[in-house]
Amino acid sequence: ALIWLSMVEGSQASLVGLPPVDRELFKESHPIAYKICERGHRGDNLDRYLMGRQFMVLALVFVINMSGAPVEDADVLNLPTPLANMFLKSGL
Repeated sequence: ALIWLSMVEGSQASLVGLPPVDRELFKESHPIAYKICERGHRGDNLDRYLMGRQFMVLALVFVINMSGAPVEDADVLNLPTPLANMFLKSGL
């Protein structure tokens, strides 16, 4: 999920940043990027991509959060319970 999230974020940065760049500059050297930009910058496709990307990021962050959730009754770093409560649950 982290790799997918980084790909979604990176593609968003590229698609938003590339419209002022002449696509003919990278047509030969990066043909896949050229085809993606041709389709992504046509009409209102960029706006629709950005809206869908927001929902994708929301879902990915939710999955990442759920996969990193603590296990019930787990000992954090094998610390004694009073020490863990003092530093981890009190906010110090």
